[in-house]
Amino acid sequence: MALPNVDTLLKKEFVIVKLDFDRGIGAKDIEKRYIDKEQGLPWFAFLDGDGKALVTSTGPKGNTGHPNSPDEVAYFKAMLRTVKRHLSDVDIDALIASLDAANKAAAK
Repeated sequence: MALPNVDTLLKKEFVIVKLDFDRGIGAKDIEKRYIDKEQGLPWFAFLDGDGKALVTSTGPKGNTGHPNSPDEVAYFKAMLRTVKRHLSDVDIDALIASLDAANKAAAK
């Protein structure tokens, strides 16, 4: 989801912070704040301004850190709808369409 239009949409809603679990000092400790067992990578959480997790990529069927299957994409869409304040439904649909297109291209 690093395409320019996707990046612009995500920045309407989120401050994106990436943690390097292999080299980042304290990265594992930050992860442990939000989950009690390792979920695999990628894993992410949407946090509020106080650092409280509003929703994480740990979905009903496990980690959806890179939403690929239809149910993972549906969970990601639900995550976006749960936390949205600045994204419109049209923005969310555009993000999901971009994700679907990337998933289809990767499957070829």
